[in-house]
Amino acid sequence: MRIGYDVTTLEGQMTGVGYYSAHLLAHLLRRADPWCFELLSNRRSPHLAHALAGAIVPPVGPRGPSMPLRPLWLQVVLPLWLRQLNLDVCHFTNSLLPLAAHGRMIVTVHDMSLFLFPRYHRPRSLLMARPLIKPSVRRAQAIITVSASAKADLVRVLGVPASMVHVIYEAAAPQFRVLHDAANLAAVRQRYALPDRFLLYAGTIEPRKNLVRLVEALALLHHRGLHVPLLIAGQWGPLPYHDLLATIERLGLREAVRFVGYVPTEDLVALYNLATVFVFPSIYEGFGLPIIEAMACGAAVLTSNGSSLAEIAGAAATLADPHDPEALAEALVTLLSDDAQRFAQRTRGLARATEFSWARTAAETAAIYRQVMAA
Repeated sequence: MRIGYDVTTLEGQMTGVGYYSAHLLAHLLRRADPWCFELLSNRRSPHLAHALAGAIVPPVGPRGPSMPLRPLWLQVVLPLWLRQLNLDVCHFTNSLLPLAAHGRMIVTVHDMSLFLFPRYHRPRSLLMARPLIKPSVRRAQAIITVSASAKADLVRVLGVPASMVHVIYEAAAPQFRVLHDAANLAAVRQRYALPDRFLLYAGTIEPRKNLVRLVEALALLHHRGLHVPLLIAGQWGPLPYHDLLATIERLGLREAVRFVGYVPTEDLVALYNLATVFVFPSIYEGFGLPIIEAMACGAAVLTSNGSSLAEIAGAAATLADPHDPEALAEALVTLLSDDAQRFAQRTRGLARATEFSWARTAAETAAIYRQVMAA
């Protein structure tokens, strides 16, 4: 069997969908399925070699000419290419597929934020991606999404039959774990000039992540005498986020909030290990991978009580209303002041993280491949 696999998200400094595509493919290739994978992309990715390290069966591709415009490549060039390749099934990992292509198609749709929260997206995405999502899911023989919450949104917003949508959870990569190398942790603490206690946020810096409310909660903490700084790790998103910087200035928190930019994975693992509390107050997520990564590293987690985040966290995190800075502050006060509760949550988080694995994600995805190929 020959399977086409979308690797267009493995470009630049990867974020959530890119990590999904890379880890899933790597674990699919480690299985014993008698399949050959053809990688589909409009350009060659610098992340492929690293993502596929240790793969038993090498994939083929990407092949063909490089094209900078993914939408044009996807809808015009790729259908012609797929006709030549004559694949058994193709898996597109980022909501869109080539509508004019023949053959069996599977698409992963991670969330419905383009429809539910359009204000959090660039006009380009609203104009070029959103109109193609509904025809893409209707063209597909199967749809994968990453949480029951995302499935409910997808069925409600796009009107597709629930039986077509398969929930397959993501997982933290194996390198996200509790570290016991004191020298390494001390070196990271020194490199980032970290105090003994600090709050950590990791992820893209964009309005949907709700960092303005987090900063307002931090100000409330300071008013109560809890002077714990906030470390923000991640790259700035494509949308302006002037409100965040303005709020930091307005509340006099310039010295209490630090931006460290995009952090290498090995350093991020150490930051999760060192953080007193990991805070992820996002308004909306399809899965919320950072909270599982943090739990796998032994961090106490505070996250939102809505979208998929409560589902993924289960009883292993503290949940609060992300729209209410007072509620976020109260939760932080409890976690920062109660060592026993923080330790108990750490223990629950470590157990919760083990319930998710990329090997299981790959096995469940492979089952969908077989189902579609047998139909």
